[in-house]
Amino acid sequence: MKGWIMWIIYSIAVCAIMASFSYSETLHDIAKRIPTEFDGWRAEGDWRHYDRNTLFQHIDGGAELYLAYRFKGAFVRRYLKGGEMGITVDIYDMSSPEDAFGVFSVECYGDEVGIGQGSDYIEGLLRFWKGRFFVSILTRLETDESKAAVLKLGRLIDRAISDRGEPPKILSLLPVNGLKRRSVRFFRKHSILNRIYFIADKNVLRLGDETEGVVAEYERKDGKGLLLIVRYSSAKDAKAALNGFINALIPEAKRTKIARLEDGRWIAVEAVGQFLFAALDATKRGFAHNLIETMRGILRGVKG
Repeated sequence: MKGWIMWIIYSIAVCAIMASFSYSETLHDIAKRIPTEFDGWRAEGDWRHYDRNTLFQHIDGGAELYLAYRFKGAFVRRYLKGGEMGITVDIYDMSSPEDAFGVFSVECYGDEVGIGQGSDYIEGLLRFWKGRFFVSILTRLETDESKAAVLKLGRLIDRAISDRGEPPKILSLLPVNGLKRRSVRFFRKHSILNRIYFIADKNVLRLGDETEGVVAEYERKDGKGLLLIVRYSSAKDAKAALNGFINALIPEAKRTKIARLEDGRWIAVEAVGQFLFAALDATKRGFAHNLIETMRGILRGVKG
C-alpha cells in the first residue's frame, strides 16, 4: 500500500513538472505546415535562414529595425506564378510577443485585414504578428490576383502559427480618451524612438534592451499631440532619464518641466516611480498639462 502511495505522489510530481514546461514552436515547425503550392503559386526552392549576424545579407539597410528588438532568426522563401509575378515571404522569430508587436507597430500605415493578432495591408505588402513571430508578405506587382494570393498566403501562415501572446503590458497605461489606436508604437532602443519621433542625437533617455517604451497620438477637445511612456528597471534610472531629457530639450524648464518650443508646440515631462512620461508636440499648453496629470493618476499605485 505504501508503495502505491509513493508511486501516485511521484506521478503527480512528474505531471506537475511537465506541465510547467510549455511547448514553444520554432520557425522549422511553422515552415513544415506552410504549403509549397497553392492556387497555382509554387515555392521557389527551400526556405533560406538568417540570424543576427547574416540578416543584413537579406535586407541590407533594413536589418537595424529587427536588431533593435530581440530578433533571433528568420525564414525567407519566394513563391512564383507565371514569368513576372512573385511573392516574398519573411517569417521572423522575435523571441517574445512584445518584440513581435514592436516590429509590427513601427511601420503600421495600412488597413487591418483580420490576420494574426494584428495586421496591416498596403500596396501589395501584408504585415502581421502572432505570438513571438512577425510576418511580412510582399508582391511588388500588385494586381487583384496577387493581392488575393498575398492575403490567402497570410491566412495559411496564420493557421500554421499556433503560438499566441500578449502585447506589451505598458500599452495598458495609455489613456483611452482621444487615443488613435493605430498610432501606437512600441520600442526599446534610442534608434527606434528617433525613427518614430526624433528626440536627440544622443541617447538622453538612456534606452536599451531592458527598457520598454510606447508612443501614441492623441486628439481631444483640448488639443492634440503625442504621449511618450518609458518603463525603466528602477526609479533611479527613470529619474536620471528625466534629468537627461530636461537638460537636452528644455533646460529652461527644470522646475516647471513644461515649455513652449520655437515652433509654438508644447512639451512636458515627468517621472513617477519606474516610469518617465512626456507630452510631445502638443498644440496647446493645457493639453500637455492635462496629459501629464492624467498619467500621474494612472500611475498612482502602479508597481513595476
